[in-house]
Amino acid sequence: MDALSEVLRVSGLAGAVLADATAGGNWCVAVPASATRAFAHVVLEGECSLKAGDAEAVALQPGDVAFLPRGESHLLATDLAREPTPFATLLRPPVAGELAPVTLGGSGPRTRWVTLAITADRHLAEPLLAALPPVMRASLRGTAPLAWLADSLGLTLSGTDAPRPGGTAALSRVAELVLIEALRRHVEGLPPGGTGWLAGLGDRHVGAALALVHGRPGEHWTVERLARQVGLSRSALGDRFSLVIGEPIIGFLTRVRLQLAAHELATTGHAIEAVARGAGYEAVNSFSRAFKRAFGKPPSKWRRGARRRR
Repeated sequence: MDALSEVLRVSGLAGAVLADATAGGNWCVAVPASATRAFAHVVLEGECSLKAGDAEAVALQPGDVAFLPRGESHLLATDLAREPTPFATLLRPPVAGELAPVTLGGSGPRTRWVTLAITADRHLAEPLLAALPPVMRASLRGTAPLAWLADSLGLTLSGTDAPRPGGTAALSRVAELVLIEALRRHVEGLPPGGTGWLAGLGDRHVGAALALVHGRPGEHWTVERLARQVGLSRSALGDRFSLVIGEPIIGFLTRVRLQLAAHELATTGHAIEAVARGAGYEAVNSFSRAFKRAFGKPPSKWRRGARRRR
């Protein structure tokens, strides 16, 4: 597997379709910030703009996906100066697996868009989420996931008026596929010679090393062993990894292991000794010191706080 697939797998990526909306004329919708989920908007027809914080507005056309990985508050509009409509007024519960469309605005050119909610374990998805821009735009025009989304929403003709079995589950899977395709398009569109985790995905040798680290973090990796796996010398991989990712391999591996350990502490009753061993530490004291440097608290205290938050 590649590193992006591994991060998406272990982070528990899940998607849902929140709204299927059509707006006419001049309109503006305000989406509040969320600490528990990210948002994506898929424009099916017409045009609009998205503005988050002080950043420049992003123009969206049919087939475009705008993903806000950090769940920031934002506006979606044809007129950003207009009094916004709260996003909550657009939400409708699915009926028999089908999402009821909503309309707003007045006469004039119409825009149809779908809003997706994306959830993941933020500790485990951190390499990806931290590497993305505040608003990631990608075009999915002509792709299969966009066609599947349209079909799932009933935008194509079917042979029956009865609700489709498994409709809600299908919408969730399609939402995830739309986001994954948008992420792939974003990575493939990055200019060559860049640095950071996303740039590493496009590097043959660094990408292979990232896939091994994310896919099998508990193994006793050394730089030499990783280098043999990806077909480079120890020094060549070490230099290349540090140049592209911006930190040494072992430091990156340690961070990935500690993120997995934090997830295990929060979601299981495993003893701290067992969590430490799974993170590659033979001594609990060494694990506790490293964990405190990364998360600001020792494992036991962090576990109690994480469980209260959950």
